[in-house]
Amino acid sequence: MKAKTYAFKLLSKRDYFKEELRRKLLQKGFSENEVEETIEYLEKEGYIDDEKLAKRYKEKYLEKGYSSLKLKSKLYAKGYKPEDSFSYEEELQSALNRLKKYKKEKDFYSIVKYLVNRGFSYSIAKEATNIYLNEAE
Repeated sequence: MKAKTYAFKLLSKRDYFKEELRRKLLQKGFSENEVEETIEYLEKEGYIDDEKLAKRYKEKYLEKGYSSLKLKSKLYAKGYKPEDSFSYEEELQSALNRLKKYKKEKDFYSIVKYLVNRGFSYSIAKEATNIYLNEAE
């Protein structure tokens, strides 16, 4: 019962992935059995849902202009293993969102390098740069 109470306290502040919550509960000193029962209960009642949370992370990272590599890295760190990543169009849009914040020199190679260094593939970086430069004219 104490594990559930602590889990609800954590979930009242922010959403957690199942594995992330499991680690927190084990760190707090709850037994493996208590933790598993708590996780099962929270999943069954809909308090934790890894798929929905991963979808929200994906939308947030798209909007902020992060690459799919950055998203995967963040999700792995939280204990979630994503099956899908950004589609080509989503990744392109994310790169364009990233370029909205770009304030340095406007030459092709600098912009491509900027995007590649942030985890975008060369083909995405090249296409996003062409679109960005054509809009800037």
